[in-house]
Amino acid sequence: YHKANGAVICHYCGYSHTLGNICPSCGSRFLMMKGTGTQRIEDEISELFPTARILRMDADTTAAKNAFESKFKAFAAGEYDIIVGTQMIAKGLDFPNVTLVGVLRTDNSLYAGDFRAYERTFSLITQVVGRGGRGGKRGRALIQTFTPEHYVLNLAANQNYPDFYAEEIELRQAMLYPPFCDIVVIGLTSLIDEECSRAALRIRDMLEKRHTEDCPDIPLRILGPARNVIGKVNGRYRWRLILKCRNSAPLRRLVEQTLKEAGADKSFRNTAVFADMNGDP
Repeated sequence: YHKANGAVICHYCGYSHTLGNICPSCGSRFLMMKGTGTQRIEDEISELFPTARILRMDADTTAAKNAFESKFKAFAAGEYDIIVGTQMIAKGLDFPNVTLVGVLRTDNSLYAGDFRAYERTFSLITQVVGRGGRGGKRGRALIQTFTPEHYVLNLAANQNYPDFYAEEIELRQAMLYPPFCDIVVIGLTSLIDEECSRAALRIRDMLEKRHTEDCPDIPLRILGPARNVIGKVNGRYRWRLILKCRNSAPLRRLVEQTLKEAGADKSFRNTAVFADMNGDP
């Protein structure tokens, strides 16, 4: 929801819809906006600190040309007391007068559905923690989480890179994730959910058959099919399979031949199939 224009906007396909004051389903006039986006945080902070000058940094406020740079210069010059923003404000910025930083809803990143979630969360927190206390003043960082005992959060809070690497590399080796293998994502989209799921099962059968017949000597793990985390974008349902294997010529040939077979199969006429050889689930 974007308060400035009173519309909900999909950040994946760009679809937008203006919200009214009446529920379109039941006719209720008691609609309330919920959530924890940057606009809501800005409103909450304004109530807590009514005299504070607040700068909000997100896709809406930085869309204009040079807006990003000009707003940061204004904050650095002391024209604002508090800056609220997305991850864009965490990286590579040096404000000597900043002494308190906070990360909200860290668990959204920590428990995201891909193998790089711990790495990304650790990177984000270490960068944010490093924003405060740069000008000789003592800094403090607050991290919001339901799992304060989690080792990733504690190592990040202490900026302990060696121990995090040791933990992460051991976990990835045990679970067979990069750098111990490569990831290939086979994606499928369709206007009809049932056809998309059936096509995904058919792709798995094709892959298993070709692997057994043509290249049984290459180690291959096929995960799925499963619905994407964002299961529908722009009216199209999305499913995927994840392949774990070294990115070799036999694997690329296996994927290429499978996609060609699917392209010639009439049962796929309503389903688009693609492969991401640098897959990030």
